[in-house]
Amino acid sequence: MRRVLPRRAFLGRAVLLAGASLVLTGHTPYRHWDIYRQAHLLIGCHKGDPETYALAQEAVAVLAEHLPKAKARVARAPHPERLASLIGTGQLFVTVLGRDEAFAMASGAGAFAPYGAQPLQRLAKMEAYMLVAHAELPKRHAWLITEALFGSRLMPETEGTATQAATAEGAVSLPWHPGSRAFLDGEPEPPAQ
Repeated sequence: MRRVLPRRAFLGRAVLLAGASLVLTGHTPYRHWDIYRQAHLLIGCHKGDPETYALAQEAVAVLAEHLPKAKARVARAPHPERLASLIGTGQLFVTVLGRDEAFAMASGAGAFAPYGAQPLQRLAKMEAYMLVAHAELPKRHAWLITEALFGSRLMPETEGTATQAATAEGAVSLPWHPGSRAFLDGEPEPPAQ
């Protein structure tokens, strides 16, 4: 007598077989993510604050116009802690955060404690929000991003020099990325590294 497998058991075995074939052939879906990250400038945001998504979309639109080779795209995480994880593991370099979130993530405080302090630096200040980057973002990339955003609604030209902006905000602010600071202080575009 032939034994008939229930549908659930059949699907379970099919998933196991597919997973085993991926492991045995050395292919993982994460390789595609690595390639995508290398080809596109990803601007992080999160679903916990819809305004971060709107600002990330606006930044992508400005970058598409002024810096099309960056191929900027929005990368939306479920919550800001996931962004901390992605930044901390080098999978994401640029993100939009609320000011309080940026300071907490940079210091590893509160909900960000499990991820540790992240070396965040400012690329642009957007009233109650900031566009921040990991300190390892190349200086030239930060310079180009800041140049593209400067004068847009995201970063009005009234920003002044980075030194003036930092002095006006006091010591509690995040430092400017050296590339952004160079642009704001009128220095020429850094060479490619």
